[in-house]
Amino acid sequence: MPPSDGYDLPNSMMARALFAFFTRRRRNTWRDATTLVNGMDPQPVVQGISNVPQSGPFVIMPNHYERKDKVWVGWGAMVITAAIARERDVRNVPMIRWVMTDTWADCFIGPIHVSPGLLGWVLQGFSDVYGIIRMPAHDLPDHDARRAQSGMALRQMLKALDKGQIVAVHPEAGGFETMIEPKPGAGRVLSAFDRRGVPIIPVGVFEQDGRLTVRFGSRMEQGTLARLDDATAGRTAMTTIAALVPPANRGCYTVPDE
Repeated sequence: MPPSDGYDLPNSMMARALFAFFTRRRRNTWRDATTLVNGMDPQPVVQGISNVPQSGPFVIMPNHYERKDKVWVGWGAMVITAAIARERDVRNVPMIRWVMTDTWADCFIGPIHVSPGLLGWVLQGFSDVYGIIRMPAHDLPDHDARRAQSGMALRQMLKALDKGQIVAVHPEAGGFETMIEPKPGAGRVLSAFDRRGVPIIPVGVFEQDGRLTVRFGSRMEQGTLARLDDATAGRTAMTTIAALVPPANRGCYTVPDE
C-alpha cells in the first residue's frame, strides 16, 4: 500500500492554537495531541507502548521522520504524545517537554522563503503555548556563538527531568524519510541524560502499509552512553533507533547486505 496522502490540521484546532499564541496562554499538550491523533485518517499504528515507564521521568528519543509537503514531523510527535497519554495517567502529570530548533534557514511556504527571524518569533510563541524547549539552529552561521543558549536549553531539559517530567528530543534535529547523522552536541546531551540514570526510550517513526507508524523500543541499558564521546554516543543512539524502523528508512545506519 502506498504512503498516506498526509494529514491536515483541523481549522478549529488551528484557531484555538492561534488564539493561545497571541494571548500566550498555555494549552494542554496531552489533550491537544490526543484530539488531533483521534482525527487522523488513516489512523496511525502504535507498537511497543508497554516499554514506556509507568511512572517517573524518562527521555523519548525518536528519529526525525518527515515527508515533504505530506507528513510533517509534528505528526509523529503528536502520535508519540497521545500514545503516552493513553498509556499513563497524565491527569496530574506536567506537560511533555519536546525539544526543537529555535529556527532554521531554509523554511519555505510554497515558493516564499520565511526569514529565520520571523520563523523564530513564530516558534517562540508556540513554544510558550506548549512548553517546548528550544535549541539554537545548526544551519545558521552564528550557531557557534550561541553556545550559552545551547547550555541553557540543556539545563532546562535536566531541570524538567529533575521535576519528574518527560523530555522528548530528535537527535538528528532534521531530515526526512531516511535517517541522518545527529548534529554535533546531540551525543553529549544524551550522555548527560544517561549519567543521571534517566530511562532513555528509543522510538522508530516511519510509514508502513499506508499508515504512520510509531514503534517504542526497550529502554537503553543504563550506562550505555554515559562515558562515550559526543560522536560515539550519537552514533550508538541512532543505531538503536535504526533497529526500530524498516531497512529502507535507516539511511546512513543501514547494515550492508540488508
